[in-house]
Amino acid sequence: MRILFLFIGEPHHVFHALPLAAEMAAAGQVIDVAVASADHLRMVEQVALAYPGFAPNITPLGQKGLARWLRDMGLFRNPRLPMLLDALPFLRQFDAIVVPERTTTAIRHFLSQGTRLIFTPHGAGDRAITFDVRDRHFDFALVAGEKSEQRMLDAKTIRPGHYAVNGYVKLDLMPRLQAAREPLFANGRPTVLYAPHFKRELSSWDRCGRDIIAWFTGQDRYNLVVAPHVRLFAEASDAERAAVAKLAVPGKVTIDFASDRLFDMSYTSGADIYLGDVSSQVYEFLATPRPCIFLNAHQVDWQGDLDYLFWTLGDVIDDLAELPQALDQAPARHPLYADAQRERLAESIGGDPAGAARRGAEAILGFLAKNAGQDKSGG
Repeated sequence: MRILFLFIGEPHHVFHALPLAAEMAAAGQVIDVAVASADHLRMVEQVALAYPGFAPNITPLGQKGLARWLRDMGLFRNPRLPMLLDALPFLRQFDAIVVPERTTTAIRHFLSQGTRLIFTPHGAGDRAITFDVRDRHFDFALVAGEKSEQRMLDAKTIRPGHYAVNGYVKLDLMPRLQAAREPLFANGRPTVLYAPHFKRELSSWDRCGRDIIAWFTGQDRYNLVVAPHVRLFAEASDAERAAVAKLAVPGKVTIDFASDRLFDMSYTSGADIYLGDVSSQVYEFLATPRPCIFLNAHQVDWQGDLDYLFWTLGDVIDDLAELPQALDQAPARHPLYADAQRERLAESIGGDPAGAARRGAEAILGFLAKNAGQDKSGG
């Protein structure tokens, strides 16, 4: 049986899926990996370091054809669909293709008849994006926790016998990567992580991001890390990036658009207080329950909305003028939310993440063994 782990989306997706491949390899399964860029390859190498002896066959994609032309012309940074179409002869060789994104469903019916398409998520947030109709086109899916399981069953994007609840793979990986790290700052002040979402209609960045930086710059009680979702500035010009980057203050305000620290939990594990809007990064932060503050920058009527369930895990402020008081009160108010944080985390990632990759690998291999030789189920 030939199994391919395919990475054509954001490079950080590697952390969510490749540990499954490492666990399969440890069980004796031959693994192939295909990557869309050198950034993906660098992430693959990090995961390989965490699993000694894991040495998959690696194939770079997009080196020729339409995808290469589009990239060379500067029309697309990562032309996913053209890359998939160019790679069809290669992809048709495999019995199963495991992906952490949904674009690949577009080529499902161009794959070999017996190829199983398997989905592993790259987040465990509350927003409805978790429940995408394209998920119906996968033969099998992994689900992080009971919360997503029930909502996906209700949405009919998964069905019994074609999914498994295994936990949050990235949080299973991170202890392997987290060698002793230096503190984010060396001054002993509490550090606030500001992690705005990338979608403009949901994000707090455009409405108050620069004002947040200005406030932290003008005080001496807190450090700030500005670590937006990598897609927030993915299409920004060099001038736009430079204009924001110059707002950093050494020893007080760090601004990071694209480094590996956005993905390897350096910030979510090293900060003391989370400040955000609707990013599912909050669940990675809450691997260790700590104070959270949420920015309702768009004046959303959020109470009772399941897409905003994580806003019940900390204070929600509607006006940036409330931020100083919210920060000062956050440690004392955290006990009001700590139990709920632990409960929501368990629902979202299946409790203790240890073993999530092994459980997911076993579930996928079990499904493939049970369905070997049958026609594809058709979603």
